Amino acid sequence: MISKVLNNRYEIIELIGRGGMAYVYKAKDRKLNRYVAVKVLREEYTENEQFIKKFDRESQAAAGLSHPNIVSVYDVGVEGDIYYIIMEYVDGITLKQYLNKKGHLDYKEATRFIIDVAAALKCAHEHKIIHRDIKPHNILLTRDLVPKVADFGIARAITSSTVTMTNQTMGSVHYISPEQARGGFVDERSDLYSLGIMYYELLTGQLPFDEENTVTIAIKHIQEELVPPKEIMPDIPTSVNDIVVKLTHKKPEDRYQNMDELIDDLEKIMVDANAAVGDNGAAVSDETQIIGDEGLFKIEPVTGPIESGYHEDDEEEEDDLVQAQRKKKKKIIAFSIAGGILAIILIVILVNTLTTKAVMVPNVKNMTQEQATQELEKAGLKLEVENQVYSSDVESGKIVSQNPEEGREMKKGQTVKVTVSKGTQNVTVPKVIGLSEAEATAAIDKLKLVKNVKREYNSDVATGIVYSVDPGEGVSVAEGTSITLYVSKGQDLVTVPGIVGMSESAAEAQIEDSGLSVGRVTTSESDTVSAGLVISQSPTEGTQTERGTSINFVVSSGKPTPSPTPTPSPTPTPTPKPDPSTEPGEQ
Repeated sequence: MISKVLNNRYEIIELIGRGGMAYVYKAKDRKLNRYVAVKVLREEYTENEQFIKKFDRESQAAAGLSHPNIVSVYDVGVEGDIYYIIMEYVDGITLKQYLNKKGHLDYKEATRFIIDVAAALKCAHEHKIIHRDIKPHNILLTRDLVPKVADFGIARAITSSTVTMTNQTMGSVHYISPEQARGGFVDERSDLYSLGIMYYELLTGQLPFDEENTVTIAIKHIQEELVPPKEIMPDIPTSVNDIVVKLTHKKPEDRYQNMDELIDDLEKIMVDANAAVGDNGAAVSDETQIIGDEGLFKIEPVTGPIESGYHEDDEEEEDDLVQAQRKKKKKIIAFSIAGGILAIILIVILVNTLTTKAVMVPNVKNMTQEQATQELEKAGLKLEVENQVYSSDVESGKIVSQNPEEGREMKKGQTVKVTVSKGTQNVTVPKVIGLSEAEATAAIDKLKLVKNVKREYNSDVATGIVYSVDPGEGVSVAEGTSITLYVSKGQDLVTVPGIVGMSESAAEAQIEDSGLSVGRVTTSESDTVSAGLVISQSPTEGTQTERGTSINFVVSSGKPTPSPTPTPSPTPTPTPKPDPSTEPGEQ
């Protein structure tokens, strides 16, 4: 497929993803001069005529979704036996990859992601599309960390005849709803369940049900209650924990009934972590059209007229219209009854408001529980400890937060809920010696410790590897403690300078300036090098050696002194012998 041009417009550049049903390529849109993603149906699914028709129908439906948090579909086409969808190209990573890098997310960041994904799913549900495979792998993040929901189509394009891939219709088993696992009726509340499992994973860094056997995982979704996320991560606010638990109830009727209810509660906790959440809402609207478990877009009976493209026949459309009129009458009656009940409630509230004196809520943060109780009693209010959390900012036993906040009005006798500090949570410095800097940093960040890196030369440890940590491995420290990682820069090598021809003092200065040390200095006579200058050095000039290495050199003592020429001894003059013929005195 690489370099192939589809529709004389989309030039395939590279493969960027693959799944059980399709390949995804990066391509260049020659007409609009932009990058796009091209999802191409696998060859083994291109020969089933019914499959192709439903694939095309679903592709068209997916293209109708327009939302900033949904990957846009630009075009759909067929070229030979290649069936493809042209989509928005997101230059980023998946939410799963982002989670793997961070370990887990704090509740605010996780909640922001869930709000955006819920808004995207709300759009899909309004267009009568159930995603059925919500998981962090299908959430793409832009470089600005904007989530975009992908994979609305092909995973559901399976008929009962494609037995080998029937499990794909259920979505990924780690995030599957109980009704999907049973092969039962699926509606928008199934997406809410999967979204709850994803929320759980973002908050805790782990899945509630994770076994090697996929069948075991599916059974656990059906039968076993998950461990509340707050038991794994005590810092998670109770309100956040309650939302996750409600999203993941086994029975659809016990969950949030639509995305609006969920988004309302999520926005509450973004403003106030102690907000009350989880009130049961109305059941799923009868007007919500859902996608069944068979085929691409199995149409369940609906109460309103079906949009163009989904009509079965005129008789069915007429029946739907009659049912819609009946529903409308029922709604009018229901609204009338609800209006009467609401009026009674408002009257009761008004009477209570007029007869109960309002007081200002005092500030009890950083007080002990006893001090806070006394302060609230002065104002005619009560105190309730709602939660206890670890805090590095507030001493153990003192109030971390309160609900309502200071300055809000309450009626006398009402209760202020507070969260009390359990003090700083201690963690154990992990084993990081021998790890790369990136691996050690991830381990430190995961424990909410502050990283401080010092890079130093170390001839015994490879470059980029941690060789020491302070405090040491296994030491118990408080969260937020600064941990110093000593990372090797490898050997500290310097180049040996040339000192031949220099004076001894200049040579020594040059050696020390280069980070080396003066070694053994010897002298030798030289016919060619003047006295006091360096004749030779070891190691030689240009050699790479470790800083501090000793440099030995030889200094000239000058030319050798010539030997003196010996003076010859004078020859003695011989004394003449007397002439024996001469008498004494005749001379």
